[in-house]
Amino acid sequence: MKYKESSLDIYAFVNCYKDEISGSFIKKIHQISQDEFLFQIYRSDIKKRSLFLSLSKGIAFHEAETPETPSNMAMILRSMLEDRKILSIYQINFDRIVCIELSGGLKVILEVFREGNLIVLQDDVIKFAFNQREWKNRTIARGSAYSPPESNDPTKLGPEGYSQILRNSKANIVQTLATRLNLGGEMAEEVVFRLGLDKNTLAAEFTRIDDLRNTIDEILNEAKRNRGYLHSDDDIISPIVLNHLRKEPDRIFETFSDGLDYYLQKFPETEAKESPMQKRIRSIEKSIEEFRSNSEKFRKQGEFIFSNLKAVGTVIDMIRNQENKITKDLELFPGCTVVAFDPSKKRCQVDLNGNVIDLQYNKKPTENGNLAFQQSKDFHAKIEGAEKAIEDAKRQIVPVEKAQRKKARKTFWFETYRWFFTSEGNLVLAGKDRKSNEKVIKKHMKQFDLYVHADLYGAPSTLVKGTDTSRPSEQSVKEACQFAVCFSRAWPAGQLSGSAYWVYPEQVSKTAESGEYVSSGSWVIRGKRNYLFDLPMHLYIGKINFSGETIPMVSPVPFESQGKLIEITPGKTKRDEIARTIREALETSLEEIERILPPGTSEIV
Repeated sequence: MKYKESSLDIYAFVNCYKDEISGSFIKKIHQISQDEFLFQIYRSDIKKRSLFLSLSKGIAFHEAETPETPSNMAMILRSMLEDRKILSIYQINFDRIVCIELSGGLKVILEVFREGNLIVLQDDVIKFAFNQREWKNRTIARGSAYSPPESNDPTKLGPEGYSQILRNSKANIVQTLATRLNLGGEMAEEVVFRLGLDKNTLAAEFTRIDDLRNTIDEILNEAKRNRGYLHSDDDIISPIVLNHLRKEPDRIFETFSDGLDYYLQKFPETEAKESPMQKRIRSIEKSIEEFRSNSEKFRKQGEFIFSNLKAVGTVIDMIRNQENKITKDLELFPGCTVVAFDPSKKRCQVDLNGNVIDLQYNKKPTENGNLAFQQSKDFHAKIEGAEKAIEDAKRQIVPVEKAQRKKARKTFWFETYRWFFTSEGNLVLAGKDRKSNEKVIKKHMKQFDLYVHADLYGAPSTLVKGTDTSRPSEQSVKEACQFAVCFSRAWPAGQLSGSAYWVYPEQVSKTAESGEYVSSGSWVIRGKRNYLFDLPMHLYIGKINFSGETIPMVSPVPFESQGKLIEITPGKTKRDEIARTIREALETSLEEIERILPPGTSEIV
């Protein structure tokens, strides 16, 4: 997904939802990827909402899977921001910057340009910054006062401000509106289209200032109407109708938030982010091209010098004799001009009959020729060293599946939970935490399903799905019970077997006995429990094909895998080490493997 919110997108979101967000309290913060966070906010009249803050995409209301264990970054943010009241949310300077003002003098700043940034201010002084940076006119570092980049805000500019920007621009009208007026490409194109202009019109020649301001105001007002317009082929979700695309949107959403959420769910990343090692390789490859170019340049210079020793000798003598009079662009004689001159190092560069050569004028022509050849050899040696460095770097990169690098797969609804398909094709769902334990039963339990639970406190609520007319078989129920035991505390405890029970849907209730309380994620079971004992503790991990997508799956019984099938049992190897080993064997992403592993340590059989 190439999507990154524009200034107009942020303007629309902030203006449409500032009243809903203000007055909320920050309850939890999750880091859901390298540069993406979920702020779970709560207000009594609206209840819970997930505010998605992405340094590379922008801001939206968006539900996403949260990690079971919070990252260090999430814990730092929680310690500063948890239970703070949101006083207001606004955009800064019509730029891709959101400011969320909190109680206690705190502010959260989201910057969605360059590499992006998430910054926490205490009384306008930087207390935390995801990316600390320093530029000529701006510093993002702890202890520094925060200042946004200088930019022109079209919502505050008067007629003279518009006129001055256009007069001083040497670019066309679209480029000027996009960059100098901060409108961004799509909005600039739309403004020019609605004005009936050729987009190659020079900005300095445009004089219809009032029409321009009115058109921009018209678009800003349209953005506040809270609609979303999806153009799939152009990879755009917009808060306004984009007439300049000259085609109808593929879908219109009742709210801009619905559009953003749909886009984030349905349009996964098209390209994996470049790793530090991949960046290093690209940098080295660029250096190799420069080394190769310089090696060839000095080789040709050496050949030219040895082929024209007499002329080069004349040049050296003239420069040496007239050292105090030599200047850049001085013509020494017809066909020979000084390109550069540095008397402190006795160096000069001349254009001799169309050939630019570097000379040390305190040395003989043959010595200069040899120096050129030596420099050519030196650059060639650098190429060999750089190529070796690339090979070393490539060996450190874990190979990943080609399809994953090109396009992330579709995520299916059941992947919100623990899941697998039994040997007879029944879908089994289990909660990951209190919230999903509650949801899996309330939302997905139907008449012909069965409820399963390990015979341990705190185990996940598990559901084995039947069909519209029949219940799961005895074999499927046994596999579901084994799955429930494996994902209970029995696994990290190192047990070799465990027990579980199953009941009918009508036996599962949220109604407690008089004087008792049933907490979120817990259920009351009434009537007979059907136990299964001595269930083995092992799991199999491989890849299945589902609706055209290849998905890693964990199952309590062997299954037909697309590639290798790996068996694990409770053990002593750390979860992250097991995940990396399985990732390499299955050639899939580490995130997908971590998502399906049981809790605690394991061993690969």
